[in-house]
Amino acid sequence: MKDRFDKTPIICSLTTAALRGREEALLARLASAVIEAEELQDGYAFRLPGDGKWIGLIAELIVAERECCPFLAFEVSALPNRGPVIVRVVGPPGAKEFLKTVLCKAGYPDGTGLTSEEGKRRGITGAE
Repeated sequence: MKDRFDKTPIICSLTTAALRGREEALLARLASAVIEAEELQDGYAFRLPGDGKWIGLIAELIVAERECCPFLAFEVSALPNRGPVIVRVVGPPGAKEFLKTVLCKAGYPDGTGLTSEEGKRRGITGAE
């Protein structure tokens, strides 16, 4: 997948106001559902509940983000028996830092979408 990213610039086309709105709406809702977050080499993986409400939110977020951040790739895996859904968000070199900045601006200081206390409570590795 890295070959696909080689010449894709890391630029979000949203205005500052539109980005703030996205952070307050979609990203905050997504973060409220995150069960676990994992840092990957080229992005992040988020585990969310597997019910239709959260799958719909994931789809809404992917559609919105593909419009403004075409350098990101999304992989969704729905585990069997109505288990959790895992969303991997990855991109070219520099995308991970961009994602962390956006998550931090949305109010999540550890860059995973969870505060350290929430991370500890939910058993997320690295939440200190």
